[in-house]
Amino acid sequence: MALFSSSLAAVSLATVMTVLFTMTNNSDLLNLHAHQQHPRCQGETRQLNTGWIKALAKALQTRLGEATDSLLCNFEQKLTDDEVTNSNGIKLDSLSKVLKLHPYNQRGVFLGKLNPISEQSIEPVHVICPAAMECETRTCNSCAILKKTSIRDTPTVTLIKGTRLYNDVSALSGHCPQCKTGYYADHEHVQKDGGQWMKLYLNSAKYLKVGQSLWVDRSFSKAVLNGVYHFHASTSAFAEFWNCSFWETQETLVKKVSHRQI
Repeated sequence: MALFSSSLAAVSLATVMTVLFTMTNNSDLLNLHAHQQHPRCQGETRQLNTGWIKALAKALQTRLGEATDSLLCNFEQKLTDDEVTNSNGIKLDSLSKVLKLHPYNQRGVFLGKLNPISEQSIEPVHVICPAAMECETRTCNSCAILKKTSIRDTPTVTLIKGTRLYNDVSALSGHCPQCKTGYYADHEHVQKDGGQWMKLYLNSAKYLKVGQSLWVDRSFSKAVLNGVYHFHASTSAFAEFWNCSFWETQETLVKKVSHRQI
C-alpha cells in the first residue's frame, strides 16, 4: 500500500482489504481501463487516467468515507475532491499493474482478457463452536469451558452459510469441568435437580444442526421459514428450489439438501 500513503501505519487493515478486494472484484472495469491505455483504432488517444479508473476511485472514496484521507500523502491533503479522485485513479492504475491485474505486459503486448478472479484460495476458515465464553451455571463462578473432544476426534461437517456451502468445517463442543454441563453451538446439555440430563436449545444460536453432518446458519433457516409460510411451499419444493438455485452452481462433493433436512 506504499502507492497510497507515505505512512503505512496510518492505513488500517480494513482499508487495505477494501482496496484489495475492490481491485480483484472489478476485472471487467480493469479490462476497459487497460484498453484505453493501449489504443488500436485510428483516432484513439492513449489515456493513463481513464474515466473507468476514476469512476472506480470515486466509488472507493465513497465507500471509505473519512478513511480516504489515510490513502493520501501529506501534500495531497489540500487537493479538491476532483483532484483527489484523479490522484487515487492513478494510484489504482499503478496498483493494478503491481497485482498483475493488467491484461498487457510492459511492452504493450496483449496477454488476454482478465477473467473473474476466484477468492476461494483466501476464504476464511469456518469453525462451529459454542457461543458461550464461560460456564453459565451460577455455582461455577464463571469457570472456563474446556474443549470436549481431542483434535483427532473432532467431527467435520458441511456448513450452509447463506447460500454458500463449506466442506470440512470443524464442529467443536465444550464442557464445564465442575458441573459437567455440555456446551454446543446450538444447545446446552444440562443436568436437572433430579439427576436427569436434558437439552436446552438456544434462541441466540448462530448455527443449527439439521442433519447428521449438516449445519446451517440463521440466514438459511430464515429463508426456509419464509419460503414455507409466505409461498406455502412444501419441504420437497423448497429443497428442489435451493438445490437448483445454489447447490448446482457450486463445485462441491456435498450431497443435495433433502426435504427431511428442510
